[in-house]
Amino acid sequence: MITVAKDGSGDYTSVQAAVDSLRAENGLAEIYIRKGVYEERVVIHRKNVRLTGEDREGTVITWSACAKDLYPDGKEKGTFLSFTLMTAAPDVTVENLTVRNDAGDGSVVGQAVAVYAAGDRGVWRSCSFIAHQDTLFCGPVMPKVEAEIAPYRAETESVESVGDCPLTHSRQYFENCLIRGDIDFIFGPYRCWFEGCELYMNARGGWYTAANTPEEQPYGLVFRRCRLTGECGDGMGYLGRPWRRFARTLFLECDMDEHVSPEGFRDWDETRVVTERYGEWRTSGIRADQKTRHPKQKRMTEEEARKVTLPGVLGGADGWQPA
Repeated sequence: MITVAKDGSGDYTSVQAAVDSLRAENGLAEIYIRKGVYEERVVIHRKNVRLTGEDREGTVITWSACAKDLYPDGKEKGTFLSFTLMTAAPDVTVENLTVRNDAGDGSVVGQAVAVYAAGDRGVWRSCSFIAHQDTLFCGPVMPKVEAEIAPYRAETESVESVGDCPLTHSRQYFENCLIRGDIDFIFGPYRCWFEGCELYMNARGGWYTAANTPEEQPYGLVFRRCRLTGECGDGMGYLGRPWRRFARTLFLECDMDEHVSPEGFRDWDETRVVTERYGEWRTSGIRADQKTRHPKQKRMTEEEARKVTLPGVLGGADGWQPA
């Protein structure tokens, strides 16, 4: 096991330096990060890595990039180069730490991603992701992202454009995590399962999710037994909106407080509209009355909901299940 410590008492004082030291082997590599605030951008580019913090609140990786950062020619870098932590390889597990993007409010700086989860079979347990607009992206890399993270070789899916995304096969699992943001702050085309997480809406309000699930993909973002909370005004947080036409998002047995809009999901525009690929089952709390919900979303039956299982959503051709 490699130890990272700010005070020099470990093997490295930088998380990225510890990752860079790993040999290109397939065996499990473990990195333990002692308490401290690590002001750095981190790219995990080696497969089969476990990153564990000493203390969830006290072990913090933070960076302040944003969509409005500029290239030398004056062009804006955009959303996908604003990340603090990127997993660019399969079989990466991150546990017991906080990842922040401290760039500021999206109304000023634009999108500012905390976590860019690009690899397959990613596992995140007892973590906190804190930002404003576009906190967590689960999706493949694009050419400009590959150029940005060079010389690291991204061992993950790659597409020309993530907008109208082709079929992707990568998967991410989140358990007991806090995800905090405002506008579209959980987004992307990957299949993702969120178990027992808290989704916290900032004061600005907005949309908890913005999936762009490929048309051929039966599942997108699935939230099970999660809590939707926040500090925005009552009803200012929408469950989600479709980034692209075939987006799919499900909330199963989730509890929703007064910050959630009675409408639930909301159309993005005239062509990206809510369909039956959006749904709820046994949601509870003051904002769970489905009589007020978007008329096109799915009112799932128990039989339909019982078919949405962890193996069914994340299993894939290799039958993967997070241990």
